[in-house]
Formats: sequence, C-alpha cells, structure tokens
Amino acid sequence: MQTETVDYYVMKTLDSLEGWTYPSLPLKHDNKNLFLGSGNASNVAGIFAKKFGGNAVSVANYKEYLSARHTSDFASINIINASGGKDGINMASFLKENGFNFSLFTCNPQPPAGEFTPKENVFVFPSFVEPPTYNVSTYASMIYAIMKENVGDIKENIKNMEIPDLRKHKFIFFVAEDKYELPAVMSARKVGESLAGLGSAGEGIATAVHGMLVHENNDRLDFCMNCDTGTKNTYKLEIDSYLGLIMSAYYIIGKNQTASDMESIMKNYTSTAQKLGWKFNKVW
Repeated sequence: MQTETVDYYVMKTLDSLEGWTYPSLPLKHDNKNLFLGSGNASNVAGIFAKKFGGNAVSVANYKEYLSARHTSDFASINIINASGGKDGINMASFLKENGFNFSLFTCNPQPPAGEFTPKENVFVFPSFVEPPTYNVSTYASMIYAIMKENVGDIKENIKNMEIPDLRKHKFIFFVAEDKYELPAVMSARKVGESLAGLGSAGEGIATAVHGMLVHENNDRLDFCMNCDTGTKNTYKLEIDSYLGLIMSAYYIIGKNQTASDMESIMKNYTSTAQKLGWKFNKVW
C-alpha cells in the first residue's frame, strides 16, 4: 500500500499557508494562560505558551496540575487537538466536569470533543486530510496562524538542503538552540512515528550537554538545529524560525520514508485506534 510521504505534505502545506483563513483567537498575552495537548500537540501547546505567555501541560499530568486549581487561577485554558478527538475528548470532559472555562483549538469541523465544549469556544484551523500520525498541515496551520513566520524563507531553506540518509544511523538526536527545543522534540517524535527501526530524542543544547553528548557514538547522528554539538557525526540545520525548523526536519524525515514504513503506520495505527476506542468524526 503506497501513499504520499511526509515531505509531500510539507510542500503542499507551505504552498497553502499564506492563502488560508485562520480563526480569530480570543487570546491576550498573560502569564495565567494554560495550553493542553497530547503527542506533538503538547509541543505545539508549548509554542502557544511562548507566544501568549503562561504554561503548557501534557496529557500525562494535566489532571494533577489542575487538581488544586480553579477557573479563577487562569486567564484562559485551551486544548490543542488536531483531530478534536482521542485525548481531546477526555480533556474536554474533565474540564467541563470540574467547572473550568476552556476553548478547543482543532482542525476538525465536527470534533467529538465539541460535545463538551461550548460551540463559541471551538476554533477550527484549516488543514488537509493526511495519513495518520503525519499532522503536518494541522500543526503547521496553528503555528503559522500565531507566529506568521516567513514561508518563502522556509521554502528556500528546504530547496537548498542536502538530504541525509538517516538510516545510515541507528539513533537520531535532535539538538537545538535552547529557544528552539520544542521543534527538536517534535522532530524526534516524527522520526518515531514515521521511520521504523530508528531511535530518536530531542533536547535543547543546554540539557543535551549534561551527559548525552559525552560519548562519541558512530551509530548516532546529532541533528543540530541552530547550534553546534562539536561531535563527529552531525547534520546542521539553520533557520531562525519555529515553523522553518519543524518543516525542514519533517521534509528530511519524509525523504527517508519507505513504502514499508507507510504500510506499518496504516496497519498499526488503525489497530491502536480500534483498541483504544478513539473517535475522530473525520478521517484523521
């Protein structure tokens, strides 16, 4: 079974971002904003927090974080969830049951989590229908909507990149200038989601130098985002842009995808969705 690779959606998305219409968000910069997400949405939530102030909390600990707090403690609470389903349903249900006011940022016009969210608090971002786990256009749409970074510069950067053979290595370590730690984490997750058999991790360089770079490793590629690890096996990606780093790294990952990778994604994701009872109302 053959489908388009991640890099295809990177370019399709970059060709569309400037022409899309985005929702007007009721967000002001405030250190009491809160953004919730799961998977790479938790990292996008972190980018929202960088833009608007406040904190980002993941699906792993949002209940614990909110257990001793009240609606009055927050200027806003916002769920970031592309499908508007899966963990978004549980988050929205929990927030409603506990009396929190919140919004849902999604790419699904009919989000299952909307059952628990006031209609006026559902904000839908444009995106394409993509294979499961890809989430290229969805999160790119959200990031572009709030950051408005230069799409032309990103395209030019991709055009001039050399594409490394990631499978010459067993582990890809994305290390970023600390400001851009979140794109490094997102890229590492995308390797795990897209390339079978490769290990990956992502950190800012201030954290990475605390032991992770001590040992030279011929099987590890240090993928350096706007930084220099000083290690032997490195690939350098330099662009001063959250979206630029993400889309450039995703493009490289897509260029390393095989038909076998995509067959595995479709088979195993569908099985996982059925086992966990995930709801979408829209394909992916």
